[in-house]
Amino acid sequence: MLFYIIRVACVFLLLGIAINTIAQEKTIKKGNQQWLQYYAQIKLSNKWTLLPDAGYRWANNFQASSQYLIRVGLNYTLNPNIQLGGGFAHFGFYTSGKISKVEFRPYEELGIKSKLGNMDINNRVRIEERFFKPVVDGKITGPGTLNFRFRYSLIAGIPLFNLSKTNTEAKVLLNIGDEVFFNAGKTIVYNVFDQNRFLISPTVQFSKNFAVSLTYNRQFAATTTAATYNQTNVIWLQIKQKFNAGRRKS
Repeated sequence: MLFYIIRVACVFLLLGIAINTIAQEKTIKKGNQQWLQYYAQIKLSNKWTLLPDAGYRWANNFQASSQYLIRVGLNYTLNPNIQLGGGFAHFGFYTSGKISKVEFRPYEELGIKSKLGNMDINNRVRIEERFFKPVVDGKITGPGTLNFRFRYSLIAGIPLFNLSKTNTEAKVLLNIGDEVFFNAGKTIVYNVFDQNRFLISPTVQFSKNFAVSLTYNRQFAATTTAATYNQTNVIWLQIKQKFNAGRRKS
């Protein structure tokens, strides 16, 4: 157990050192965004789970639209601690209140869960194929571009206290983690490092099937301009719901 604690601490330390090193003597533009996202987990069977989600993002204290997203995934449970999955996402990007670019994004992922005392540890590796196309006068045009993105996230879930003496499922948790992103492809020059997200997420779990999180996301991202980065403070409201569509034993 001590080795596992040291390993987790080293991962966070190395990520922090990497971001601070990148940030030295660079141009950093600061901003803020507000995200709203709904997640559903639909259990189809003991092995298969459907994962649709959708969201909307604003910038500058809700003054401007930033993005919308629609995504659906399908996960296969190898065992209680390991899941394989894949899916497809669609994003729209706004400029001056209008959609200026869209993205079509297939992805594949591996998730590994473990326990450290009463704390849940979640590791996820995701690979994304990102197809971008410009939008002109409301129409998708041009051949577009393709690049690949590789993501690794480490999230620790810490139970804080119960909300009810009779309902043990009602509780408050704190999720803390980090996710780092890297790009690859012909169009990638100055942004091989894509971004890093440091997450602090207080979560109210009303039942095992419904939870609400208010997440702070400190996002540090590269741009397509050399030595220029964006640092964004994101407030992210997440609504999470689980459904069971599998066969029930009579």
